[in-house]
Amino acid sequence: MDRLDRIIRQVLKEENEDRSSRYMFFSNLQQMRRQCDLLLDLDQEMVESILDNGHDWAQDHISEAKNNMDQVFDFIMNESKKDDMEMSMSVDDKDMVMMEGRKKTGTKLCARGITSAKSKYDVYPSAYANGHAVQVCKGKIKGLDGKKHCSGAYC
Repeated sequence: MDRLDRIIRQVLKEENEDRSSRYMFFSNLQQMRRQCDLLLDLDQEMVESILDNGHDWAQDHISEAKNNMDQVFDFIMNESKKDDMEMSMSVDDKDMVMMEGRKKTGTKLCARGITSAKSKYDVYPSAYANGHAVQVCKGKIKGLDGKKHCSGAYC
C-alpha cells in the first residue's frame, strides 16, 4: 500500500507540473464565481441584517474586491482589443491607440476626500461619493475644513 501511495503522489505531482502556469488565476476566478452565486442566492434582507449588526467591513471588502476586479477586467479587455487591433493597424494608428483609454489605477483617495464624502452621502462607497472624494482630493471643491487644496496622490 505504501508503494501505491508513492506512485499516486508522483503521478499527481507530474500532472500538477504539467498544468498551465496560470492555473491559479483561472481557479481563483471560478471560485469567486461560485462564491458570488452562493451569496446572491441568500435572502437579501438577512444579509442586510447581518451587515447592519456591526459587520460593515464585509461591504468594504466587497467594494475593494470589485475595484480590483474592475482593474483586472479593464486591463485584460484593453490588452485583448489592442492585440486584435494591432493586426490590422498602421504604425501611426497604433501610437494613437496607446494614448487612449488608459485608466489611472491604484490611486488612493485622500483622507479629506473620504471623510467629506462620508459626511455628504448616505451610502459610501458609491460612484457619487467617490466622485465627490476625488474632487476634494484634487482641490476642486471644499472639504469639511472649508478649504480647497490638493491632497494625496492627486497633487
